[in-house]
Amino acid sequence: MFANKSSTAQLNAEKARLLFEAVEHRNRDGIAAIYDQNIVINEAPSLPYGGEYQGHEGALRHGLGYRSAWDRFQRSSARGLAPQFIAQGDHVVVLWRQKAENGETGEKIDLPAVSVYRFADGKIVDSRMFHFDTASLLKFLSQAPVVPASK
Repeated sequence: MFANKSSTAQLNAEKARLLFEAVEHRNRDGIAAIYDQNIVINEAPSLPYGGEYQGHEGALRHGLGYRSAWDRFQRSSARGLAPQFIAQGDHVVVLWRQKAENGETGEKIDLPAVSVYRFADGKIVDSRMFHFDTASLLKFLSQAPVVPASK
């Protein structure tokens, strides 16, 4: 029985790794393939893309909100999140970095974050992001107007 739980955790960790790869490459279909149709995503309400999002449509809105906030500060070659995966049973915790650079001012941020994912039948059903310092993220983002992300 323990080996079974371990193999489930390993499979879930691999799915989480694929999610982070898809996020780094802005691969919408890759992200959607890992989310359950009833996914619930939670971000800090204070962030421009914060709040609770439900289902694939909500996940798309969350992704577009994230991109509209961060894409202008993250060249495609600098989107690495440096994820580390910790898995047990139906949960995967990912330690990662929110990195960005303002090309106009040269200001950079590199802050830790944690995401907690709950899986069911190999799909993510619950996603919760916890940023180390949302005040610093908001200050950084306030330096330039939000530009809607392209679909």
